[in-house]
Amino acid sequence: MSRIRLPWETMMLLPPLISLIIFPQPTGYNYLLFFIIATAHLISIMNAKYRTFFIIVQLVAIALWGAFLNPWELCFGFYPALVIGKYPSYRKITGMTVLMAVLFAGATGFHFLRESNPLYLGWYSILLILFLLPYIVRMIRKSHEMKLGLQHANDEISRLIKNEERQRIARDLHDTLGHTLSLLTLKGELVERLIPQNPDQASKEAREIQNISRSVLLQVRELISDMQSIDLGEECQQAAQICESAGISFKLERNDELGGAPPIIRNILSLCLRECVTNVVKHSGAHKCTIRLEEGPGKYILQVEDDGVGIAKENHDRFGSGLLGMKERLLLIEGKLEMVTGETKGTKITIIVPKVKKPAITEGIQ
Repeated sequence: MSRIRLPWETMMLLPPLISLIIFPQPTGYNYLLFFIIATAHLISIMNAKYRTFFIIVQLVAIALWGAFLNPWELCFGFYPALVIGKYPSYRKITGMTVLMAVLFAGATGFHFLRESNPLYLGWYSILLILFLLPYIVRMIRKSHEMKLGLQHANDEISRLIKNEERQRIARDLHDTLGHTLSLLTLKGELVERLIPQNPDQASKEAREIQNISRSVLLQVRELISDMQSIDLGEECQQAAQICESAGISFKLERNDELGGAPPIIRNILSLCLRECVTNVVKHSGAHKCTIRLEEGPGKYILQVEDDGVGIAKENHDRFGSGLLGMKERLLLIEGKLEMVTGETKGTKITIIVPKVKKPAITEGIQ
């Protein structure tokens, strides 16, 4: 059997209820009006379908209480004001607030005219707070909804990045390790056949198997290194060391290391930079490699340029998996990759990532 769970706002009705019990009222109308207000308040919270009707019931009951008994009781307007703030539309909030203003201001004026007392203007400052309360509640709820939305978006981005990394690792295992291990199997079978017939050739093939095994170990280490989080500044230093080791002149041009970019953008750009520099060192035959980092208006730019042999059309498939991996990573941050290459003019890869725009809170009265 399910248990009925009352909203936390129920606890806010306890102080006035305790006050009515401890301090006896001269008439029974106080208890009746409080019962009407409390009941309507709870229903308006728990049932959005009839919320408007029961808010009006509360406002009318409070206005009658203030007009005929004591204007101090208009402070009970705190309860319907809280519920008015639950409306998603500022038009409804404004309409109900205006109704509350008319009823409460009229109740205050009627009471003092009825009692033939001078009008106490201090009451209207208290009423002003009640009239602002629905908007304050709405702003708080809107802020909370935005935080939840941002948290959900960040969780989704993290999930997509993890999924993309899994796919990349699977591609790397299939494209590199899978091919290499198949080659080792074939070499092992060849050595087995050569041992009784040609021991010298078998020994030569065995040494080649050792070299291939070392290559596999290096690939595994590189794969593990790729799985670790990397920083763009550190990756630039690593690129300089790799190029110098390969005898390639390295130059880094930047107006900023994109220090203001979010960590996700810096990490993905670092992975793209690593892939570009690896291609330059392994395949370009270049003498010079230039990396440019720029933070322009509304975008981040990473450019890698070399003076190597370029990428001929028949060799495009050779680099397809690396470029595809970079493009898939860049999709997560809405980036794009542009490549200019020729058979003898070197290669220039430009990566452009738009800056994340902060959502403007411009919701007006609907």
